[in-house]
Amino acid sequence: MAHLEPPPNLPTSHVSGTVFRNRSFVLLWGAQVLSQLAGNMVLAALMATVVQATGSNTANAALIVTFLLPAVVFSALAGVLVERSDARLIMLASNLLRAGGTVLFLVVGANVGLILVINLLVSTVTAFFAPAELTAIPRLVARRQLLAANSTFVLTINATFAIGFGFLGPLLLTTAGVNTVFVVVAVMFGLAAVAIVPLPAVRPEARVEIGAREAGRALRAVFDQLNEGIAFVRANRPIAWSLAYLGLATSLIGVLGAIGPGFAIDILGLRPQDFFFVMGPAGMGVVVGILFLNAYGRAFPRRLVIDGGLVAMGITIIALALVKPITVWLSPAMQPIQHGLPEALSPVISLIALVVVIAIFAGVEYAFVAIPAQTALQEDLPVEVRGRIFGILNTLLSVASFLPVIVLPVVADVLNRFFPRTGIPAVMAILGIIVLWVGIASYRRNAASGLHRVRPVDHGTPHPAPQHDD
Repeated sequence: MAHLEPPPNLPTSHVSGTVFRNRSFVLLWGAQVLSQLAGNMVLAALMATVVQATGSNTANAALIVTFLLPAVVFSALAGVLVERSDARLIMLASNLLRAGGTVLFLVVGANVGLILVINLLVSTVTAFFAPAELTAIPRLVARRQLLAANSTFVLTINATFAIGFGFLGPLLLTTAGVNTVFVVVAVMFGLAAVAIVPLPAVRPEARVEIGAREAGRALRAVFDQLNEGIAFVRANRPIAWSLAYLGLATSLIGVLGAIGPGFAIDILGLRPQDFFFVMGPAGMGVVVGILFLNAYGRAFPRRLVIDGGLVAMGITIIALALVKPITVWLSPAMQPIQHGLPEALSPVISLIALVVVIAIFAGVEYAFVAIPAQTALQEDLPVEVRGRIFGILNTLLSVASFLPVIVLPVVADVLNRFFPRTGIPAVMAILGIIVLWVGIASYRRNAASGLHRVRPVDHGTPHPAPQHDD
């Protein structure tokens, strides 16, 4: 998934302004919507396929790694290629190749080894699409429209993840089957390619031949910039804390995605594709959280929102781990839901209803942690290094999220081997306890530092004074 830098304090009215009168922007944005939705929908379908074929949470974690790894490994080469080529042609070729790769999923069926190989190749192509898209925006959009354009792309990335991965993909998977998802996704990538065709060329500013020497220099530059990013984080504690909060939230989403199909099987007693009952409501919760923060977020200190979100998220994850006994405990209150249902279905419906409610809260809590943390990063980074450092920090964030996504599903499988159907609840309970402990520790620290107090607003300026965390 591409990482863009949304401008801070951007009024909502600006997003819906003149930028949508720019035909080139509308075409580029349409291609982004289609391709982002398609990529997230196919992730949901592949996760269900892998778990159905293997019954392994570890295999599902390996699948997620094939989505994440190319963006880190090939970032240097992608940057070299985009800087020296027509970004429009790269985007066009990327969408066509991704459409073809999705068709291959129809051919290989449930062969997990081939699924991982094909997905690695498709994700590698995506790693080239993202920087080409970012390069095209300032060349297709007038300078006065850049704020609205970037903000719209950021909002689209978050919305298409919630809608594609959390709702459309699982819903289509459940109602029409995995092959239908692959066909629809291939068509969406094809339509995204069609949207790119009318765009004007996005040629490089300078013609430079691409060779091994240039690629090597770019790779060395990436490592140099990573070192610069690490040094910058060490020297700036507010940025380090914001990055830690954002990394924790990102890791949680990755882990829950990796064990989601297993949760549907072991806890809900359903099929792997029915993890829609968790991710769909969670996606809705994220949207609700974002809308709440947009409307009322300025009234609360940022660190108080983050700490409250962390504490609540820890409790919510523990509740998901214990959802079966909680359902039994709440059974008297569930009787109105159970009334009139067949006796065999009543416990299942009650369990799913409770999971849906908990998942909505989990989505809201994720938004309360991730959105303020990302906003703090954008505001605290100096303008002269913001673009470069922000990209470096997102790379570090992606690398940091690998470990829990790989380790925790393996732990769940090991526990299942000795104590059947206990792995997912145990892992979720441990995860929830860790998040709750981190949230309480962060709350105490920030409260003692005075970061939970409302900062005074300078009424002579249109916006509140920025908060600077220590």
